[in-house]
Amino acid sequence: MTTQQKNNEKPSGESDEIVIRDATEADRAVIRALLHGSLRRNYDGDHVAQADRIIDAHLGGGRDPVGHFSKTQHVYVAEADGEVVGVMNIAEKRQGTMKISPLIVNPDFRGSNGAGSALLAKSVEVAKARGVRQLYGTVAEPSSWIETFYLNRGWTCGSQSNSQYRPGVVEHAIYYDVEDDDPAPAPEPLKFEEYSPSRYEELEHFLISRMDVFVDGIDEEFVRALVAGHERRSSGAVEAKYKEVYLGYESDVLSSVVAFGPKKGGSVKLMPLSATSRRALRETLRFAQGWAEGRTHKLYTHQHVDPEVVAAFQSEMWTLEGLLPQAYSAEKVAAQWGWLPGETTHLGRDSDRLKAYTERFLTFVRDRGWDELEEARSLAMAVGGEAGELLAELQWLSEADIVELLGSERGFRAKLSFEAADILNYLIRFARYCDFDLIEAADKKLAVNIDRFPVEEVRGSKGKRYKSDR
Repeated sequence: MTTQQKNNEKPSGESDEIVIRDATEADRAVIRALLHGSLRRNYDGDHVAQADRIIDAHLGGGRDPVGHFSKTQHVYVAEADGEVVGVMNIAEKRQGTMKISPLIVNPDFRGSNGAGSALLAKSVEVAKARGVRQLYGTVAEPSSWIETFYLNRGWTCGSQSNSQYRPGVVEHAIYYDVEDDDPAPAPEPLKFEEYSPSRYEELEHFLISRMDVFVDGIDEEFVRALVAGHERRSSGAVEAKYKEVYLGYESDVLSSVVAFGPKKGGSVKLMPLSATSRRALRETLRFAQGWAEGRTHKLYTHQHVDPEVVAAFQSEMWTLEGLLPQAYSAEKVAAQWGWLPGETTHLGRDSDRLKAYTERFLTFVRDRGWDELEEARSLAMAVGGEAGELLAELQWLSEADIVELLGSERGFRAKLSFEAADILNYLIRFARYCDFDLIEAADKKLAVNIDRFPVEEVRGSKGKRYKSDR
């Protein structure tokens, strides 16, 4: 089976045709190199052995002799101008799902010729042919650009797990609902309007008939109290426990209800929040997020645990913050979901990426015994030396040259990033040697500079400016 996909990401005449084909024995060496070269940065284990296992299963008719849940397993490669530039292994599971593990594109070809997109499209093609309902995989948090690649193609981040494949590295589970891939006419978007007394009976019936799925005590008295809270909205006082209630209509049919309740501390709770479908819930969440801009630093809500509800919240970048057993009803579990304005990915939410990297890097240093050879002066000199190497990359270039190279040459950007990374690494080692927290020190210095350089006095000025009395 061979799939060809013409790349549309580069100007006409500048891109090679990408061919996706089954892997062969002749590809073993390059697949080994791709897995080892890419995975060793964020994953422990023998990646060459992993490459051999998936190739052997693929060449053996697609059966993995050691897999417990796998039904079939296949390896595909992306080829450009006769060169293998990417690889993907997909394992079909007995549960009607399919795992991508891994999908790797040679760093020299990422974002330039569409190899990753072509491999991903191949996975959807195979999943549909096999009747698979969902594709899934994982992405290491340090590889943020890879998660962005998936998110931009309709995938969803489902969860995070710390130290799953390497201590200190956060892994993100991602998935794609194949059943949602087929194009269909887009329905009319929901139209939202603020609650008015003429809608009372409609609101009452909607909430009483739907909210008891996980909340006890939803009755006429509850609805009256909700409406009374809406009538107090003009007070703007948190202690008045007021609500702003909105109704979402699809072709004049009430399809969702959302109530905004400001809390002490500035967050806003959405309760009740209910919709008739995943699509209606997603549109309601988007409406709520638009409402939140400029009004609050956080939205949160409590919802019942249901596949459609979970998928809607995850697809709109809400974070699962905890489970609340029997909080609203005996024998039922509620989930708290939170959303922070301005967030577009799940990266870095539940972990400190710099802290996690610092731990990994210092372990790397200790394992090699380099920490036993360190001296403060030598480390400080190393920082200066690496800064000099960064300067050397820019020494004879004008600013216009630099901007042009950053936009046109991946190698130039990579050189700068590696020199900057060397500076960071020596700063981390210097801070550890001197026994201070690098980020805490930076935070304290920022506080000093906030006072030292008032916005109204220095905005727009270039270079140093010191207040005479400080």
